[in-house]
Parts: sequence; structure tokens; C-alpha cells
Amino acid sequence: MKRIRFTPILAFIVSLVVSLTASTYCSSATFSGKVVDEDGNPVPDVTVTIKSYKGKFIPNRDQFNMNELVFPPPQPTDTDATGAFSIDNIVSPSVNKLELFSGFQSDYEVRLIEMRGISFYIHQYHFNWHEGFAFGVEEENDITDVKITVRLRMKISGQVLDADGAPLSNETVNMMVSRRSIDGRGRGSGGGTRQLDGDGKFTRYVNSPGYYTVTVTYEGQTVKTEEILLEEGQRLEGLTLKLKEKSEQPKIPEEVRQQIVERPDFKRRQAAFERRRQGVWAINPANRHAYKRIECETPEEAIEKAKEHGAHLVSINDAAEQEWLLHVFGDANYWIGYTEGLKKDDKHWDNGDPLTFTNWDTENLLAESDKNTEKEQEEQKKYTVLIGVTGKWQRIRNNSPVVKLTEKAILEKAGMVIGMPTPDKSTE
Repeated sequence: MKRIRFTPILAFIVSLVVSLTASTYCSSATFSGKVVDEDGNPVPDVTVTIKSYKGKFIPNRDQFNMNELVFPPPQPTDTDATGAFSIDNIVSPSVNKLELFSGFQSDYEVRLIEMRGISFYIHQYHFNWHEGFAFGVEEENDITDVKITVRLRMKISGQVLDADGAPLSNETVNMMVSRRSIDGRGRGSGGGTRQLDGDGKFTRYVNSPGYYTVTVTYEGQTVKTEEILLEEGQRLEGLTLKLKEKSEQPKIPEEVRQQIVERPDFKRRQAAFERRRQGVWAINPANRHAYKRIECETPEEAIEKAKEHGAHLVSINDAAEQEWLLHVFGDANYWIGYTEGLKKDDKHWDNGDPLTFTNWDTENLLAESDKNTEKEQEEQKKYTVLIGVTGKWQRIRNNSPVVKLTEKAILEKAGMVIGMPTPDKSTE
């Protein structure tokens, strides 16, 4: 007999697609067969379910078009002592999904489906059985003699006891099951809340061999098993997990507790915040100038703070100086001291240094203003920002959104350190 290996894509595409050409949904069909185990023995009391959709297979797209469910749906049926089942009144033509009730909690998994001379081998590692096995039904065309081969699913089942040894009857616990593959190449875990039954028992189905660890948490108490080896097709039953007594919380001395609950010292925090705003001077050994990063809300505030410190906004005279500044103070945005005077060629640093180095962001460069009166120039005043992330400079007006993103400035002061030796250029 021909066999086809089943993959997730084939679950919807190759699942015995029968051409559906009719546009009405008034005829009915029967779906019948038997359920057996891998040794060919009948399996009774298995619920077989069919979900029917008013859809049809789309050949050009290699997919099923699942629209609305058929109502009333086909009624599920249980296999009898011989493993036989039969579901009648299936709307035809239709697209259907075959399931073993009830999805995740079914005690069986499908290994093989034989239908109309074609065998579909179901590989559980690549197919979620709860999604169903899709197939089509022609108009007034029964599907009979279906053979579904199943086996019991791999599982871990057991009981959770409290610290006194009594079952946690009908309690909700948090259960986590972790898996380590036998060859050591893969790991995984999953879990969540789970309702125990009246005897505190649970069942957790698994899909593949491996070393398993079960962890249960209940009201702050946790119990964890050693690794459990499950080989292909094995089922573990009778596992017992007993919670331990709650460990006593360490007692906190009253004087320490008062320190914890007392309100924080806001004056000390404010002082620390102010020190951070004021910054710390750093010496550049290349030119022996002192630099400080300060926090400010506007470029005008930065200029005023520079005057208060007897300094000026930084002048950057070469690429090495800029690299040192960003290395020391970080890649934030900084107000720097580049100034444009009223005259066209009057471009210099706030401390009077000539402009010997620039690094403009040419894509965001403001155009030169044609206005030349002092009042008009004041309205169009431009400030300069060093964009730390790119290292580029931008001319910024007060209405630019970059202003809100620039809350720092770098100050520079020459001659702050008296008598500092000049670096020896012959050594690193």
C-alpha cells in the first residue's frame, strides 16, 4: 500500500483532497471506519470528531479556504468494542477536520490514516494533532473503511501533596515542565497554571523522548523533581510531589525596619542632583585645558553657566579634540560655542579662537540668512549642537525640535591647572 510521510504543510494540502465543484451545501455524506492500535487491535471508547467548514480546496493556491463552520455540526461518536465508528449527515461538498476528542487532552495520538487506498503517516514531532487532519468530501460521496492507527501518548502523571502529606484537592498550582533532549542538543520548557483533580492528581502529555523535570509551585512553596528519562512511547504514572514547609522569613530588627520605611532624605537627593548638574572638570593632556559637562535646558542657560564658571562654551579646534570630548563625556547632544556674527565672514568661537575645524551635518545645514539688521539677526539667532551619536554639528534655531533633545553643554577653561608639566611627545 502506498505511504506518504506527513508534514505540517501536507496537513492541509495533501490530506486526501477531493475536488469540490458544487456550489450548494445541501447533500449529506457518511464518514466511517475503525480505530486500531499499532498491533492492529481495536481501540474502543475513543471519541471521533468531525469539524465541517463551508469551504473548498483552491488548487491554484494549494490551500484550503476555511470559512464558517457548518451548523448544525456533525455529531461526535465513540468507537465501539470493535473500534468501529460512523458519523452521518456530513454536509457535502465540504472541507473537514478529523480530530480525536478532545485535542490536547486526548489520550491517543494518530500514527497513520488510511483512506481510499492512500496512507498518511503522521509524524508527531512535526504535526500538532489538535489542529486536526484536513480532508475534502465530494457531493453525496461517502467515505468508508477509514482506518485510523493510534497509540497512547507519552505522558507524565502524578499527585501533588501538601507538607502534611494530604492531596491538594481541586487546587490550582503553577506547573512547569522542562525538557533536555537525550543527545544534549536541545532544551525547552513550558507550563502555567493547572487545576488538580479531587485527589490532587494531574496529567501532562509530552511529544518526544528526553529528560524531563517537573516543578510545582503553590502559595510560595515549590517542589522540583530530579530529571526523568522518557524514551519513545513511554508513560510515567504515579509520580508524587510533596511540598515542603514554608521557610520562615528572616526577622528585621525594628531599628532597621524604621530606616526602610522612613521617607527618603530629599535634601540629600537634591544636593546630589545639583552636583550632577554642575559636573566635574576633566583635564585634556593634549592642550592642558579643563572641560566640564553641565546640564541645561536652553543654550542661553548654558552660556550663562559658562560665565558663572569663568569659562566659555567649548571650542573644538581639531578632530582629535572632539574625539577626546566624546570619549570622556559620552555621545549625548551638546551645546558648543560656535558663533556667527552680523557680518558674513564673522565666524569664530565664543572664546575668540578662529575657526580652524568644522564637522557640519551637510544634510541638515541651515541656509545663511539674508537679514542683516541686529534685530532681525537676533530673531534668526543660530546656536550649534554637537550630535554625539554621529559626531556631526548642526546649526539650530530656538524653534528646532533638536532643542528639546539637547540638555547638556560642554564648558572649556584654559589655564585652570598651573604648573602642569607639558606632555613628552616622545612617549605614549
